[in-house]
Amino acid sequence: MAAWYLYMIECRDGSIYTGITVDVAARYAAHASGKGARYTRSHPPKRLLASVEYPDRSSALKAEYEVKLLSADAKRAYADGLARSERAPESVLKISERVSIPLDEIELNAIRAQGAGGQNVNKVSSAIHLRFDVGASSLPDFYKERLLKLSDQRISREGVVVIKAQQSRSQEKNREEALKRLQELIAGVAATPKPRKPTKPTRSSQKKRLDSKTRRGAVKALRGKVSD
Repeated sequence: MAAWYLYMIECRDGSIYTGITVDVAARYAAHASGKGARYTRSHPPKRLLASVEYPDRSSALKAEYEVKLLSADAKRAYADGLARSERAPESVLKISERVSIPLDEIELNAIRAQGAGGQNVNKVSSAIHLRFDVGASSLPDFYKERLLKLSDQRISREGVVVIKAQQSRSQEKNREEALKRLQELIAGVAATPKPRKPTKPTRSSQKKRLDSKTRRGAVKALRGKVSD
């Protein structure tokens, strides 16, 4: 089965065209020659921003729909995230298949751990103090907006994520733990909550409620004054 691709083309007027295809090179060549979609005839292509491989057409279509909802700036940030994900794994923190953060945007400092844990716990700088400035980062805008709206004590009023990891005696393990917590925090805001659908009470639940009220009313009636 042939793989499908979501591709993003930056046009000369600054707009960004997205589409799906089984052959990115052929589709881009068609756009460049003016034989592509009608959109590019009035907006000539400038360069191929990014392409993402998907196992089937439906997956590519779903991704295309999500990307088309983004603004032009968000699309560029999305394409930048794809480019960063192609770097060496140790140079980025991968948030999802499409988004990653360069490690040089994350401040990691070794500090002395606190509390009980052995004779070296307060002598060796094994704990890790992580700081990540959300506003100054290269995250897509919708990630930034959702993070800054979170009611989470790890995010300061200035929009800086602060995480301290000191569970392990190993500095490297604490570093991995701090980065893992940051990854989970950011990835968590990407999930769209399912809309709540209003439901009606069932007949059985209504009957139980009325029966309960009847029994309760009878009990209260017995508490009245006793007549001679």
